[in-house]
Amino acid sequence: MSTEIRPAMGWKQVLVLANSEVELLITLDVGPRIISYRRHGGLNVFKTFDDQLGKSGEADWQIRGGHRLWIAPETTSSYFPDNQPVSFTIMGENHVCLRTPAEAESGIEKEIEIILDETTSRVALNHSITAARTMSSGIAPWGLTVFKPGGKAVIPMPPRSLHPNDLPPTEKDASSDADLDLLPNRNMSLWAYTELSDPRFNWCEDRLEISQDANMPSTKLGFLHQMQTAHYEVDGYRFSKTIDYRQDATYPDGNCNLEIFTDGTMLELESLGPLVTLNKSERIVHTENWSLNRL
Repeated sequence: MSTEIRPAMGWKQVLVLANSEVELLITLDVGPRIISYRRHGGLNVFKTFDDQLGKSGEADWQIRGGHRLWIAPETTSSYFPDNQPVSFTIMGENHVCLRTPAEAESGIEKEIEIILDETTSRVALNHSITAARTMSSGIAPWGLTVFKPGGKAVIPMPPRSLHPNDLPPTEKDASSDADLDLLPNRNMSLWAYTELSDPRFNWCEDRLEISQDANMPSTKLGFLHQMQTAHYEVDGYRFSKTIDYRQDATYPDGNCNLEIFTDGTMLELESLGPLVTLNKSERIVHTENWSLNRL
């Protein structure tokens, strides 16, 4: 295991967390961003925008690539520039906490705690937003991971079952009303630019596959994802993201805790925490767990 700060990808200060399996690169001159995640001997599975690497201090928001923390629901204030150095605390071996000052427009302080496992590819991320002033409406932490092109997202779906009318008589007679699948077991949100006949969508019985295609325009889907795990497969590797799901919570964007956005350059797996209204100094934490393995 190792934790060090060194120049990388054009920046003077990049925090490197590594063990025998994987390496993480975390920007300190901008962000907070996790700009690279790779297995030793493999390529970075995150998309990076080369013309934006190594730069800082821009007036406008820059996508740059990698993993970032935003605030949902999406508004123009979501694009507050994160182009200044971050403060950080090394909490231990392969354990770091990164913070930003309160954003002028939203009044939100952002923090990402990153913990790399001692021996495996597993990474735990705790995304925190703290209100520097009382919020007048509901907000949620929003973790966005930008992947390199040419792969596909794989979203497991809840198991299907028969409509009560289609059950065999013996099974129907043995079931109580509570056992019958009369209620929906999943929901989906669509955006104005989403086309359900999009050839990138492969609707399977137990999963949805969404391919990244360099020749296709932007599209997006959102889900209340009770299965909690989503994947991105590219270059012979599978990235897995496990997210929180709370049955008693209300999530942004029509009750979505998982969203997938893709365009001609990349694909994003996005997780969202519950909507909350924060008073001054109150804080909410949203957790993701990652792994990266060969297919």
